Amino acid sequence: MARTIRAEIGSKREVKMEFSGFPGEACFDEAERLRDVLRELGLWAIPVTVMPKTSSQIARETEAEAPEKKKVLHS
Repeated sequence: MARTIRAEIGSKREVKMEFSGFPGEACFDEAERLRDVLRELGLWAIPVTVMPKTSSQIARETEAEAPEKKKVLHS
């Protein structure tokens, strides 16, 4: 699965971001890089709540990365 960041901006200016496809805690590093880029543009996004994904959510995301198994007939 490709690494993706989905951002939603609510009517009360709250921002919700979802990081998908990042191994381990790489999403935290990417969130920090994104925050720095936004600050350079004059936008301040302050994290209020961080909700780590469950192991089953991570497994579903990374499941697509597993190569498809093919049956090979041999004689």
